[in-house]
Amino acid sequence: MKFRVEREELNEVLGDVSRIASSRTSTMPALAGVELALQGDTLTLSTTDKEISMQATLSVGGQKDGVVLPSARILTDLVRGLPDGKLQITLENDDLVVEAARNRSSVHCYAISDFPKIIQASAPEGTVPAKLFGDALSQVVRAASTDLTRLALTGVLVSNQPEGLTLVATDSYRLAVRQIAGTALAGESQVIVPARALGELLRLVKDNDTITYRLAADRATFRAGNVTLSTALLAVQFPNYKQLIQPSYPNTLSVNREALLDAVRRSKVYARDNIPVRLTQAAGSLKLTVNSNETGETIEELDADYKGPELTIGFNPDYLQAGIDACSGETISIESSDPIKPAVLRGSSKDGYLYLLMPQRLSS
Repeated sequence: MKFRVEREELNEVLGDVSRIASSRTSTMPALAGVELALQGDTLTLSTTDKEISMQATLSVGGQKDGVVLPSARILTDLVRGLPDGKLQITLENDDLVVEAARNRSSVHCYAISDFPKIIQASAPEGTVPAKLFGDALSQVVRAASTDLTRLALTGVLVSNQPEGLTLVATDSYRLAVRQIAGTALAGESQVIVPARALGELLRLVKDNDTITYRLAADRATFRAGNVTLSTALLAVQFPNYKQLIQPSYPNTLSVNREALLDAVRRSKVYARDNIPVRLTQAAGSLKLTVNSNETGETIEELDADYKGPELTIGFNPDYLQAGIDACSGETISIESSDPIKPAVLRGSSKDGYLYLLMPQRLSS
């Protein structure tokens, strides 16, 4: 193998694909590698952890075709630190040699035969607007669990509903639902995609107009620009989330979203060790209070419109901040029934998003 490439271009692609290379390599060291496959002037870079895989193509000055598997971490760190300009990359014996300006470095390689074959979904291809899908992902993925002992909660339910394409995630403490009216996905009508995979996809959508996808019964493949991400789907039963959402709520508060977000951020300085932020809702105002024996007390009052009897409800401040941040629009509404039942946050933009949050029990 031998080719020339601009450092900036290779650095950008390596930054994308190297994130998938596994760090848990005691049984399969090759999973820590990035496969470089050169054919003509096209370089294909591939990484996988056996559950998620990523491939990217890059135009280079090809001189000799070949396939090699260097360490993804070492090659990425090396290329990131080199000066801008052309790189000469050559396979010499079992090492990948990288030459730039007055620097010459080599990277040891794994046996290419140990690298798993990249599998993509076999299903009809469809497209969805990248910004629309990316915005929905950013709102929903944050609510998924990272606890692998609760596998169903580590995924995002993606389904075609009468209301439109629906994305749902929950970690049992909060629930995020985004409906995209007038949109549906081809292929499987309902799948559970690992949230980790969709988090990686979210990083890729920013510079693209559309996302191409294929949804099969056991695998999903997404393409954004020159990068393709494939993931195994979760073969689990997703929780019945609809039963958690009431058709209506007796108490509704409306407040400026940015003002509330800033107030919650300030309250978090005091809300440590599972101490909740208390939201006291009354006619014309919302008061945020945190009282800690260790850090002190903070009280902040905001102008708000409120319908219902005076109510104090406590929330985990991190979860509350994440929900406010995910909502869009100038104002945000908090709908509730009583201090021990879930509350629902919605933005004034009416984009089909809701964030349901379990309250924390308050001591007197």
